[in-house]
Amino acid sequence: MKKNHIKEIIFASIFMCMCLISCGNKSSSSSDANTMGTKLAAVFKKEITKETDIVKVADAIAASSACDLECVVSEIEEGYLAGFSSDISGFNKGVTIMPLIGSIPFVAYIFEVNNPEEFKSVLLDSADPRWNICTQADETVCDISGKYVFFTMCPGNDE
Repeated sequence: MKKNHIKEIIFASIFMCMCLISCGNKSSSSSDANTMGTKLAAVFKKEITKETDIVKVADAIAASSACDLECVVSEIEEGYLAGFSSDISGFNKGVTIMPLIGSIPFVAYIFEVNNPEEFKSVLLDSADPRWNICTQADETVCDISGKYVFFTMCPGNDE
């Protein structure tokens, strides 16, 4: 009887360890072409070569198959922006793409700036993947095309 009890404890312990390991943090690489962020960045790169109106580019991104969420596009001003731990300034024009359901860890921006490399650093330094209560973005992607900077925090890998 005692041996069976010990076996059950060992089996239960192994099972619990397996569950914990399988539910660990997701990590994604921005070089993985199967992530939502890299797909969105690819759409940005394609659309920004055809159109310089960033509202139209954002509309195209929101309507693309890479963005499988129901989103709204709106122009933004300097100051507080969802997804950042500090106010964002230094851009000439900006738009955001956000889901209609606010609890989804997704936000995307397109900025028109004078110094894209410097602005990209500001965005990455201020990025806060846990800006949403009870959720966290798994992936952060920031890309530059000319004077435009695309930034997104999103769920990451398609599952």
